[in-house]
Amino acid sequence: MEQLKVIGTEDGRLMLATESGDRFSLAVDEALRAQLRRLQRDAEPRTHRASPRDIQSHIRAGMSAEEVAEILGVRIEDVQRFEGPVLAEREHIVGQALAVTVLIGGELDPGAQPTFGNAVRAKLAEAGATGERWTSWRDQNGWIVKLEFTAGEVEHDARWGFDPRRSSLSPQNSDAVQLSRQGSLPEGLIPRLRALDSSPLKDSSRFDSGAFGIRGAVEPEADLEPESRPASSPAVQHAAIKRAPDAPVTSAETADLLEALRRRRGQREPMPTESTTDERPQTPVALFDALEPGYEAAAPEESADAPSDDDADAPTEQTRRKGRTSMPSWDEIVFGARTEDG
Repeated sequence: MEQLKVIGTEDGRLMLATESGDRFSLAVDEALRAQLRRLQRDAEPRTHRASPRDIQSHIRAGMSAEEVAEILGVRIEDVQRFEGPVLAEREHIVGQALAVTVLIGGELDPGAQPTFGNAVRAKLAEAGATGERWTSWRDQNGWIVKLEFTAGEVEHDARWGFDPRRSSLSPQNSDAVQLSRQGSLPEGLIPRLRALDSSPLKDSSRFDSGAFGIRGAVEPEADLEPESRPASSPAVQHAAIKRAPDAPVTSAETADLLEALRRRRGQREPMPTESTTDERPQTPVALFDALEPGYEAAAPEESADAPSDDDADAPTEQTRRKGRTSMPSWDEIVFGARTEDG
């Protein structure tokens, strides 16, 4: 089979020739064009085809054509074919935001309309800002209007949230808040953070996270006196150890002794060897403090009578007095005999 090659066109026809020099003509019709398109598609490398809707959604989100082509894996020409309407929409949103009517307390140019764009540009002129650049995009929360400018050799980025239906703007960062305030701007807008030197000088007056490090134990000062405490005396130590007081002699013990004496009336009792109730050395000591000198014992007949029910109900003081009348005298206890008076 001989090979043909195109050597030109004539009257809408392709002029073909063989290697031997023979010439032929081929009409360019729809069938030929369809075959050429199919051959072209087969020859091109297969790439991911993104829908126009996906391309435009990325452009509307603020991406450039190059970024969308890289993300979707398509040719940049395919993105540029669909980005035009979306770019126009974004510019229209910026124009709508700048045309929003605002209320200004200060004085502007009398010929200027009280719009958002005029108010912001007046503040930029007051701050000596340059490089004004507006753009917009749409995220999941709505439209964002962005202003980039340079003031004091510092790049600033002010952003507002914009609702086209309500014609409302709301600042989204600090630069936008400063530009949205009434009156004059402060001394300077909030500057961007800048990188510091790798080895800054140590400054004890700074107040940041680096100022808080591990500190050593604070040494006590020489003139610092220890905490004063009360002196510990032996009496205090004894009181601290012996907290419970000695058990006092109760009236129950005295009543038991009296009852024992009543039962053993008439019997001799041994004379006590020690006395703890009186400190007089040469005087006979009574067994109980109740036996006072000159005490006269009651008659035996009265002491032999048993207490009646009425006496049991009498007050405690009367019971004690009756018990005292039944007590034997000192001579009876010591000598075992009754006195003449008894």
